[in-house]
Amino acid sequence: MTVSELLQMLEGCDPEAEVRIMSQETYPFENAIRGVCIREDMSSGDDECECDHRFTEPHEEGCPAGEEPEYGDGTQANDVFIVEGMQERYGHKGAWDLV
Repeated sequence: MTVSELLQMLEGCDPEAEVRIMSQETYPFENAIRGVCIREDMSSGDDECECDHRFTEPHEEGCPAGEEPEYGDGTQANDVFIVEGMQERYGHKGAWDLV
């Protein structure tokens, strides 16, 4: 699913309505959404910095933190993730029938 497709699905919804994630089809739960992140934000190499230039200077040549991350298996740097928050209550199996 693309961001554009998700926006189209949400277009007719009440903009003030709460959004939840329904998970586990066989034993469903409603989950809050903790937030949204992008793949490239999760793979910043700063934790792997070998030259200790995290904030003040460009990384030295050969420092793994200064290299562009490689994505494989059909993944892209701009992939968007809706991150599951707290489990709030039992869900309903009918949600899967509706989609």
